Amino acid sequence: MKDIYDALREKGIEIVTISLEKDGYYNPNLRMMFVNKELSDERQKEIILHEFCHAIDHAEFSCLYYDSSVFRLKMEQEATAYMMNHLIEESGGIFDYSTVLENYKLGLGWECKLR
Repeated sequence: MKDIYDALREKGIEIVTISLEKDGYYNPNLRMMFVNKELSDERQKEIILHEFCHAIDHAEFSCLYYDSSVFRLKMEQEATAYMMNHLIEESGGIFDYSTVLENYKLGLGWECKLR
């Protein structure tokens, strides 16, 4: 995770942990990532990884996120895939596909993307 924090710092993006009704979000105009402080450390890590993808790869397309459900879905899938791949890589590639699919409420189509 140090590499993620370093990359955010280099881009001038701040992480703020506060009470939220949702897990987290990234505001490209403020260059701030908001993470729900009520979440477990592991879940906060997942949110930071997910929002990292939005901050680094999607910031210049943020207007499309709200204007098009197709682009929003695409960006959400990319951010979730980034988070999952980072966690899988971090664990040395060892994980249980069924548990991952169930925990993240992912459809079976995701299994191919995780292998």
